[in-house]
Amino acid sequence: RLIGDGATLQVGLGALPDACLMALTGKRDLGLHSGVIGDRAADLVDAGIVTNRHKPLDTGLSVTAGLLGTQRLYQWAHRHPLLRMRNAVYTHDIATHAQLPNLIGINSALEVDLTGQMNAEVAGGRSIGMIGGHGDFMRGCQRSPGGRAILALEATARGGKVSRIVPRLPDGIVTSSRSDADVVVTEYGIAELRGRTVSERAKSLIAIAHPDFRALLEAKAERLA
Repeated sequence: RLIGDGATLQVGLGALPDACLMALTGKRDLGLHSGVIGDRAADLVDAGIVTNRHKPLDTGLSVTAGLLGTQRLYQWAHRHPLLRMRNAVYTHDIATHAQLPNLIGINSALEVDLTGQMNAEVAGGRSIGMIGGHGDFMRGCQRSPGGRAILALEATARGGKVSRIVPRLPDGIVTSSRSDADVVVTEYGIAELRGRTVSERAKSLIAIAHPDFRALLEAKAERLA
């Protein structure tokens, strides 16, 4: 419901962003401007859901700096008349984002703390991800008129043993800062963080954490107030 008809999408990599794209089959005239796209984005173009009709830049064209998917994706992209491959200097540029109304980013992270800081790189002290365009699009989507920067993640990891919403980022790795936080979504709901105080953010994030971890998070949140 955060993505309206005519919005332009920026999509991160992974199973969860892919699942979000699969849920958009009822939308109309979406646009696509992303650092990288996969198979699900191609599916939306073929289905006529992504038309790029309302983009003032690259009207009628899906734009990306990279492709990452199956062989079918690369065959689809080869000389596709409605696809443009552009340099990341262009696709990730905040000045470009500011010229694309209703740019909605769908990105993910390994964990987010109660202040809104996001870690998309390190889990348990081990590096398993890259910075990529995470910070560029978290910030750039909010420069877009009507744009939103959505961070979507499952509430838990390791079969429910670990909460992805944590009091503080334990490894000290901050991929995107709390000043760039906008919307965080889990299977338990939506937390609106933009313009909120630290205590308000903590309360909103605890409400979308897994119920088994809420009491612990509430106890830790008292130190943030």
